Amino acid sequence: MVVFSQKADENIATLVKAVDQVQKNNKELGTVLVGVSGVEAADLEKLQDTHKLTTPLTIAVDKDGPKAYKLNKDAAVTVLVYKRGGAIHANFAFSDSKSAAAKASKVAEATEEALKKASK
Repeated sequence: MVVFSQKADENIATLVKAVDQVQKNNKELGTVLVGVSGVEAADLEKLQDTHKLTTPLTIAVDKDGPKAYKLNKDAAVTVLVYKRGGAIHANFAFSDSKSAAAKASKVAEATEEALKKASK
């Protein structure tokens, strides 16, 4: 599961915490938050120091994220939920981090569904 975010704020922390809860019960779940479009390492360090997140936080080498992902620059937050083997199970795009935080439970549910389908 990958979160690409143009923000590193409290709303992003809410989203990541929801996914962290799923990960605590599913050790095979891989997650990462990738900062894009101006998010700096210092922003993610502050987020980590404040919230002690389980999900690894990193910065994209390419400012706008990996070109192969064709991220929508108008989406402040993009979430890709993968099934085992790399097929996308669900994707979410949010215009702002507040919208992402409001749908954190839906993202967590989609992540749990992908794990259940992977174990069948």
